[in-house]
Amino acid sequence: MVSITNVTLQRENASAGSGAIERVTLASRRGVRLAGLLHLPVGATDLRERPTVVLCHGMESTKEGTKHHALAGRLGALGYACLRFDFSYVGESEGIFEDLTISGEVDDLAGACAGLRGRGARDLVLVGSSLGGTVALLYAATDPDVRALVTIAAVSRPLGIVERLGPEAVGAWRRNGYREEATGRLKCGFLDDLAHHDVLAAARALRAATLVTHGDLDDIVPVADAHALYAALPAPKALAVTPGCDHRYSDPVHLEALLARTVAWIATHLPAADRRPRAARGH
Repeated sequence: MVSITNVTLQRENASAGSGAIERVTLASRRGVRLAGLLHLPVGATDLRERPTVVLCHGMESTKEGTKHHALAGRLGALGYACLRFDFSYVGESEGIFEDLTISGEVDDLAGACAGLRGRGARDLVLVGSSLGGTVALLYAATDPDVRALVTIAAVSRPLGIVERLGPEAVGAWRRNGYREEATGRLKCGFLDDLAHHDVLAAARALRAATLVTHGDLDDIVPVADAHALYAALPAPKALAVTPGCDHRYSDPVHLEALLARTVAWIATHLPAADRRPRAARGH
């Protein structure tokens, strides 16, 4: 089992009353080094019998994203441990952006969760933004320890990316061997990997209580992806489509509503104080 490498770089004070932040090094299931920040609530020395939330950033973001900072602080104040980490290819983790694929990020998340188990974590919650939401869902379908899931503007139909680009852009991508994105070049491996992931089939296999969130003015991932995802999910589930909201929840009012809704969903379906033995919880 892959575990957190025992090389804590430093321990920092978090905001008042919210515990501490520990820099951790993890390993992807592929062996790639991943950089993370583990938020420990006040009084916590390990992750045993404590719900742990793993925050999964989007394709062109990192663990330093605004949503993840805010969620880690709010959840830590309620007694949750939280992991923010950089997927490989971005931030402080190993790899280069042009090699990014969904499969690679699923391997990263699998390694991160295994590392948390090495620290005693058992019950997990995943929160994923954009492509990170897709990755979180794909992984959650394989791991019964994931008790709750929140997706934020997630891609539920990966081949829709190809459809929206159109044949001319896809042909140019293949001829050049790469496509220029805001963060850098992306090789054809990303394109080829899309067909390997049936997100809606994974959704139907989920056991986690899942909240699907999206903005109805998202011009990057269409809101139709949220409706398709919600329709595929078993209960318990909920769908929150925010009117007038873009892909990044840029409006502070929309962002605040998203944060509050996410925290409430997690607290309802996996309370931080729920430390009963698994048999008593029927899990």
